[in-house]
Amino acid sequence: MTVTTRTNLLTNTSFELDAAEWTSKTNCTSAVSTTQVYVGTQSLAVIATASGAVAITTTSGTGGVPVTASTAYNFSAYIRTSATPRAVTPVIVWYTSAGAVISSSLGTPVTDGFSWLRANVQATSPSNAAFCAVQLAYASEAASEVHYIDAALLEKTTILGPFFDGSFTSGGGVAYAWTGTANASTSTMATYVPTVTVVGKTDAPCPRVEVTIQDLGTGTTIYNIWRTADSVRKIVRSSRNRSTVGSDALIDYEAPLGRTLTYDIEVVSGLTYLSPTNPGTATVTSATWWIQDPLVPSSAIPLAVSSQDTAIPCLTAAAVKGLEYAADVTIIPILGSSEPVALMGTRQVAGGVDFSMFTRAAEATTTLRNLIQQTPLLLVRTNGVRNDGVPALAYFVSAKPVEHPVTVAFGGTLTNWQLQGDLVAAPSLNVLVPIWTYGTVAALWATYQQAQTTLAGKRYLDVLKSPSGV
Repeated sequence: MTVTTRTNLLTNTSFELDAAEWTSKTNCTSAVSTTQVYVGTQSLAVIATASGAVAITTTSGTGGVPVTASTAYNFSAYIRTSATPRAVTPVIVWYTSAGAVISSSLGTPVTDGFSWLRANVQATSPSNAAFCAVQLAYASEAASEVHYIDAALLEKTTILGPFFDGSFTSGGGVAYAWTGTANASTSTMATYVPTVTVVGKTDAPCPRVEVTIQDLGTGTTIYNIWRTADSVRKIVRSSRNRSTVGSDALIDYEAPLGRTLTYDIEVVSGLTYLSPTNPGTATVTSATWWIQDPLVPSSAIPLAVSSQDTAIPCLTAAAVKGLEYAADVTIIPILGSSEPVALMGTRQVAGGVDFSMFTRAAEATTTLRNLIQQTPLLLVRTNGVRNDGVPALAYFVSAKPVEHPVTVAFGGTLTNWQLQGDLVAAPSLNVLVPIWTYGTVAALWATYQQAQTTLAGKRYLDVLKSPSGV
């Protein structure tokens, strides 16, 4: 987890309600004031009742702040004077579970002035401490002299962190909250760093990356997940403007094979907008290529690059031997010059690509035929073998694939498939057809006859995409 939480153990830390929790220890009275303010709209004015030393304290004894024995604590407060600067010493007083004083921890004195200064003391609680009170002790003052206190903080830490309480506005990955009534309870500051955890999988239906997103914070988050492979950053399908609360999970069924993949999160809106994030990395290996409908993960078929495996489709020897990179170029002769001018468009991805293959098993033939009939746009995922020029994700359009049953007429099973076409951009649809399992399909129907009635008139591919008939 990458959530860190700080707790301000004091209540009414910026005196927005009243002067409660702070009382006179020595020679003073206190009241809220709007004359000088560090945070909020009010501060605490400490008024000397007579000449001499002054001290103000939070509730003492068993009414103090509960603490853990032998633990580091840090107390701080912002101070300033109305007229005469004085040395101010921050103090933590420790008490037993019965309310008896154990000892006091004193910080370095700070002389308050005409701008806000911070005084603090860091100390470790005694081994028998159960409660504490915090105090500010002033050097000798004149009668009616006024000093101000604001933004008091007591937390369990060795580090003096920035002041906070539950009135702060949440954002940038930080959530502020009161644990009870506003300005009358302790408060928390939770910092969220969204983390992407990725795991490569190679079991059915195809190689993929499972992505888990955590620590998005409170409230609704809208985000995108990006995948970087071979220095190219692409958004993961079904992750565009995705909405969730706290955490989420999705699957990248188009993960490139045999490459280091980095997944990072882009928070579009929510608590962690503009906050830092922790990306995740994974590598998915495969001994074969894969061919699939990019919108239907369950359609994925392993594709061999040699003829050793006869149970799956295999590329022909002539496949992917040449890649053509076209550009729209117009040559314009210039009068009086032997050098014409070329008007050029952007060089395109490979065209004239040959993905011809053959199948030797009847089941492989049927599966490939169903896939080709299902969509004119196919995704071929390569693993770096055969031709490095073929992209890791080759989105391929073949206008007229041809099926040649080579030996079927003679009782054989060899079928040749001519698949020539061009590489194109990935489809932009932000959807995926869900993967149906035997269990989820069986749960739809009480009897086989119910399924027959509902699915009457549906094609095989229709049922494959939606066994519910929707």
